[in-house]
Amino acid sequence: MRTFKYHEGLPITMSMRRQGYEWSVADLGNLPPKRLEDLETPQSVFFSGIGDATLKNRQRTSSDEFYVIHYFGSTPGIYGTGENWVPGGYVNFTLGTSVFFEQPDGRTGVGVSGDAQPYPITIAASPVFVGAWHIEIPPDTDWDFTYFLANAMVQTIDLFPLSPQTTWTDTLFTGPY
Repeated sequence: MRTFKYHEGLPITMSMRRQGYEWSVADLGNLPPKRLEDLETPQSVFFSGIGDATLKNRQRTSSDEFYVIHYFGSTPGIYGTGENWVPGGYVNFTLGTSVFFEQPDGRTGVGVSGDAQPYPITIAASPVFVGAWHIEIPPDTDWDFTYFLANAMVQTIDLFPLSPQTTWTDTLFTGPY
């Protein structure tokens, strides 16, 4: 518990806690292709029904809660094929009706990539924006994280071989000219 002085000298006591949430999706062959294709548009990591997102309602702070998000991230990697496939994941944050990462013209952006904000953090994959996030979520506010999958769930080399596939036959013309 911490006690803070309020503007009129009245003490306010609030509890503080640290909490983490990990969302994962794995193609074990039991998800219908339609559900996997849903990740090609931003989906909630809490209530979309994809992977571990099994909450029934949107995230909303109660009238006596105040959150500060310090870190979020995604699997690192933008592009890869075959055994080197990476999801090319982007994470975005919504607060009420606005999104955190927008395009310059005001349209909703896909978010920040896993290369810039990796999870888990390792020596090989460290965040670009260290300590830059202090997203404040005031009381009685809807909030969410969305995930966008830039690369298809199927292995790219299965659909598009890396080397061109051509066949031809040589026929010797023996007829009159």
